[in-house]
Amino acid sequence: MGSRKLKAFATAAAIGAFCLAAGSARADDQPYGQLTPFRPLEEVRGGVYVDDSVGREARAPMATIQLLSSPLALLPSDNPWIAPLFAPRLEAGAMINGLGLTSYAFAGLNWREPIWGPLFLEVGFGGAINDSSRNPENHRQTDLGCPVTFRESGGLGWRFSEQFDVVAGIEHISHANLCSSLNPGLTSVGMRFGYHF
Repeated sequence: MGSRKLKAFATAAAIGAFCLAAGSARADDQPYGQLTPFRPLEEVRGGVYVDDSVGREARAPMATIQLLSSPLALLPSDNPWIAPLFAPRLEAGAMINGLGLTSYAFAGLNWREPIWGPLFLEVGFGGAINDSSRNPENHRQTDLGCPVTFRESGGLGWRFSEQFDVVAGIEHISHANLCSSLNPGLTSVGMRFGYHF
């Protein structure tokens, strides 16, 4: 891993650690209405994604790690359909390109909504920092136009047990033309396997 990727990951890890340190009493996953002691690290996920961007980095493999806290009790409720909207989890992680192309680290909020039995839906939103190329002569790596971007993610998951789950997901980073007129974005799809502590 290059120095730029290490620097990006270290910065995001620091942001994630700061975010995860906030709060004292929060809501557990089930039942949603009960308050439990906040856990900065409730789940660790790892997996593989594929860069599905149009252009230079299409289909490049990416290893990924994701750290999730227990839910925040912003507005505790006993209603299992409404409560998750007001009980997001803090998240931080990284997407590391296996071919030495664009990697990024991220931090933000993650919402989890049960659908049926062990099936659940997840949505995430936050920020990311990347090491995309700024060199116009680099024909292998995409220039995202800015080292800092927004990150949006979505996923469909299945909880096998209290300890294990799997999430098939898609995520996108871009800067909404706030940094420059160059904004190709980067979209990736893949799967993460999680372990709950």
